[in-house]
Amino acid sequence: MMFASIIILYHPDKARLLGNIALLHQTNWDVVIVDNSPSSHVHWFPEHVKYTHCPDNIGIAEAQNIGLRDILHRGCQFALLLDQDSLLSESLLTGLQASIQRAKQQHTKVAAIGPGIVSEFNNEAVVPAIQKPKVLSNGYLSARQIIASGMVISVDCLAEVGLKETALFIDGVDHEWCWRAISAGYQILIDSNLHMTHKQGDARRNVLGVDFKVGQPVRLYFQFRNVLLLLPRPYVPLYWKLRNIVALPLRWLVNRFLLDKKAERGKYMWLGIKHGITRKTGPLK
Repeated sequence: MMFASIIILYHPDKARLLGNIALLHQTNWDVVIVDNSPSSHVHWFPEHVKYTHCPDNIGIAEAQNIGLRDILHRGCQFALLLDQDSLLSESLLTGLQASIQRAKQQHTKVAAIGPGIVSEFNNEAVVPAIQKPKVLSNGYLSARQIIASGMVISVDCLAEVGLKETALFIDGVDHEWCWRAISAGYQILIDSNLHMTHKQGDARRNVLGVDFKVGQPVRLYFQFRNVLLLLPRPYVPLYWKLRNIVALPLRWLVNRFLLDKKAERGKYMWLGIKHGITRKTGPLK
């Protein structure tokens, strides 16, 4: 099997997940599931699914690494990373298979490709305001980073680029890996002919014309901490550093004073800042 998929679970929705697994099986993707939920869901799945349960929640990065190691052991060439609530279609899954092979034929040192992302909140394409992807040939765009969901990794690059960084635990894991791949001379591509609908955050809040992602308060710990962990690294893009230096104070104000659970959000942001400065990594204990 050339193609394998990795789905990371945490309190999944059964109907959507089983629908995605059926689509993956129909389109010749092996299915590897790593479950960070406290309770096992192994009884949900058909025999062809490889299931690993991690009840202590080992984080996104290490969960993806478990799947990637399994895929390397199988000898698969390409690994598709997915969230449990990704919206898949047969055309997307077969399109990604064709696209990664075509990209490697047409371009040098391709580490990963991904589809264009459409926001589930407003059904509009997600396009960065600055540092827009560079247009290449045949619908490919050269990007600084892509999100994990829908990312197809050419596993032969892992020997040089490495696996995901477990120290980050969750936020920033996909971007850091892309930047590391680029620093090793690889390309990260978007196929603009393919599109996937994706939900980032639990909701959106518009403040003075700026949309802010709204998630669970504990996620703010990792978001603030990991920005501070990544800022000193030379391979992290300068624009990302500058944007986050400006954005962190604004995000603190919005979360601390304008959203629900203000005190809880403030606690996690402050702890994230503290641990980012002291270089504490891994899960929050």
